[in-house]
Amino acid sequence: MGTLIDFFNAGEDKTAGILKGRVPPCHGILPETGPVVIKTYRRGGIVSLINKNRYLKTGTSRPEKEFEFLIHAGKAGLNVPTPLIFATQGFLFYRAWLVTKKIENQISYTDLVLKNEKAALSLLSSISLNISLLIENRIHHVDLHPGNILIDKTRNIYIIDFDKACYSSKPKHWLIRQYEKRWARAVDKYRLPHALKQLELCV
Repeated sequence: MGTLIDFFNAGEDKTAGILKGRVPPCHGILPETGPVVIKTYRRGGIVSLINKNRYLKTGTSRPEKEFEFLIHAGKAGLNVPTPLIFATQGFLFYRAWLVTKKIENQISYTDLVLKNEKAALSLLSSISLNISLLIENRIHHVDLHPGNILIDKTRNIYIIDFDKACYSSKPKHWLIRQYEKRWARAVDKYRLPHALKQLELCV
């Protein structure tokens, strides 16, 4: 476990881009595992001014929750990164990491939009299908935007960042609206092509 923590601390990249999150994940290779991605958990907002990366242990840790959501989403038929291990350091207050298998030759959907808008638009139906699967399985990925979609070299899509995901008992039409609003808000905020708003969610 110490090897993972030392690896992250040594390789942390603090350069964030458009819709890339607070701290970009760290990439590396682990023995007998191969290429992996190590995600750290960082606080946002005002709290981050005095506490950047520690959480109060009150139950299931943040990386364990995300680990479980990734497993459940994968079993539901969604393309998500393969979770390998989660790690915490500390007792009452802890730091946390999640290790997943690296998706080779990937690009974020946001970057694809900026490089090849036509190719990006052609993937909207596939993205809509995966979001519809989330809704069908009552998974509310509260921060699903173009930056949390990865595309591999064969144009398969992967949904990432289930950190704040939760299960919802609300009607499916409510979930559809939440996904549509969060997606559209990101498109407007970062001035992405208006056509990206045309999700086709159906369950």
